[in-house]
Amino acid sequence: MRPLAPRERRIVAVALLIAAAAFVWLALVSPALNGFHARAQRREELLAQYQADRRLLGSLSTLEAAAADQRRTSYRYQITAPSETVAADALKQRLGDTLTAAGGAVGSLQQVQAGVPAGWVSARVDAQIGLPQLVAAIQELQNEGPYVVVQYLSIEADRAASTGHAAPLQVRLQVSTLFRSAPVAVR
Repeated sequence: MRPLAPRERRIVAVALLIAAAAFVWLALVSPALNGFHARAQRREELLAQYQADRRLLGSLSTLEAAAADQRRTSYRYQITAPSETVAADALKQRLGDTLTAAGGAVGSLQQVQAGVPAGWVSARVDAQIGLPQLVAAIQELQNEGPYVVVQYLSIEADRAASTGHAAPLQVRLQVSTLFRSAPVAVR
């Protein structure tokens, strides 16, 4: 093998110098810089979490007041009864009384169990009632405690459509409300 010319030696030396610089960069400098960047990013995340926690702690008195208010007014949003059956009966009674007071003729009242989430009771009624009375009854159900959610409302107006005169509507109404079990008082 012949010896390298001075120009070839310089090219090999520059290539070795570039390879050594790339090795130093990839093996030492780049991981150190990436570590600095990762730690800086983690510090920013921790600082943001710290500030969020401080805001939460600062609003603790407001949250406690809201929780106390919710405990004080919880009776408006649920039926408290010794059992789910008693709660369903109370809901059926309220539903029937509201529709009767509005001027409706209540047919069947029944508890609905299918598709009702845990912690809720639901009741369904079939009734004959005029439209203004129905609107008034639904407003009363939704605006007086314990508040209810109208799950289903079906209105049949076949008689009015066939005669051309206002006639009572055939209505099927299903409402639900929260249920909370209360211990039975023993005397």
